[in-house]
Amino acid sequence: MTFRRLSDVPGPTGLAAQYSLFRRRLEMGEVLREISQQHGDVARVPILGAPKVLLSHPEDIQEVLATKAAAFRLFSQNLLRKLFPWGVVATEGPVHDENRAHLVLAMRKVLSRRVPELTLRKCRQGLSSFQEGQVVDLYELTRQVTLAMSAAMLFPSEAEHLLLGQIDQEAFLRIVSNVNGWFLGIPTTLQKLVLLAQLPHTLKIMRLRRRVKGQLRETIQKVQAMKTGGPPADVLTLLTEGSEVGGPMPAEFLTDNLMNLLLAGYETTANVMAWAMWEAAHREEVQTHLAREGSRLSPDPEQNIEWINNSPWTDATIQEALRMYPSGWALARQSLFEFRLRDYLFERGTVFITSQWVTHRDTRWFPQPGRFLPERWLDGSSQLAETSAAATGTGEDPPPREKRHPFAFFPFGGGKRFCLGKAIFDFEGALLLGSLFREWRLEPVEGCHPRPRFYATMLPDRQPLVVLRRR
Repeated sequence: MTFRRLSDVPGPTGLAAQYSLFRRRLEMGEVLREISQQHGDVARVPILGAPKVLLSHPEDIQEVLATKAAAFRLFSQNLLRKLFPWGVVATEGPVHDENRAHLVLAMRKVLSRRVPELTLRKCRQGLSSFQEGQVVDLYELTRQVTLAMSAAMLFPSEAEHLLLGQIDQEAFLRIVSNVNGWFLGIPTTLQKLVLLAQLPHTLKIMRLRRRVKGQLRETIQKVQAMKTGGPPADVLTLLTEGSEVGGPMPAEFLTDNLMNLLLAGYETTANVMAWAMWEAAHREEVQTHLAREGSRLSPDPEQNIEWINNSPWTDATIQEALRMYPSGWALARQSLFEFRLRDYLFERGTVFITSQWVTHRDTRWFPQPGRFLPERWLDGSSQLAETSAAATGTGEDPPPREKRHPFAFFPFGGGKRFCLGKAIFDFEGALLLGSLFREWRLEPVEGCHPRPRFYATMLPDRQPLVVLRRR
């Protein structure tokens, strides 16, 4: 059999294409989507350095992220290691596997011992100051609530105030928004030149990173000096004691992994939930369903575990927000060996880009992908089918989720690097929506039209503002 090579892969090439992508670097998700639509499921991406290939079909994505994951390494690890040298997000091999094993056990313990109670409490606290007619920035709201939740999960209850009072969350966001997809894709040498050309800004970001990491390290030391009673129900204590998670995590790993969890636990969750609320604000019937389900929330946190499993509209709204606005909008893997895909044979070092933004908005898997339709995630009864058909305007139901390829929807990644906090996100997202819409109706502020911008994570380009109306 004769294999095709990289030169046979369709896609834009040349200096003009590279310059065009650079100019649109904060629209990277849309650029990738255009490339996929114009050139197919396997397409070249015009970024300097190692050859880069966009994969848009779920079967190919599964091959790279899961089935043959051992044949790849994370791309742009050099930059990740500057931020989190020993964090699970930046490590490979035995170091990654051991780190991840500790974290998985710790997160499971926290989920069972503390998450139901603290999620309900933090949601109520975050919404307690709302007033009729108040204008609210949804992104700021969700950031404040999810940061409080993250602090409560990572630290003992006696020490939550230390983290909330000391960590500069604006510095976190400035670090994240300093890096975009184009920058991650260029060679390390060119990255250094770009940073050098922006020396004052680069030095500022480096100082921010050192300050945030120093703040977290100092907070950890204060917490470790405290005496807390009862079984550990926070990640820091579990990882420090180690008796329930396979041994204590080494000190040099602890700070990086907690910083990693803090970023992933609050910023990405806040992002998705802000978009979910923003889109629901434009559909009164969705808000009505959310309010009806939210009215069944119990003051008993344990009962809300069952509530989450029996609130289909709440779940569907979250799934649709994850589909349309995945905070982690692309994943890149670099081949360690020659790699065969379809009838192509790619050389060692080829970078394969898989993009949730691209695949989640593919009409083959999701009809009318640009419309916010939670109905597509509901199980089909005759009543729901009528609702779905009316909302789509097609007269036909969207294809049921069980018929979709599992990697047509992968907001939490896949394979051995599947998101650690997925189960906790489910709790946070559901209870936040239920707590909000049971009491309030949202009206979008006229003239407010936020759009996604593609940094290391996907952020809104302006405040998503709504007016609160009491139910």
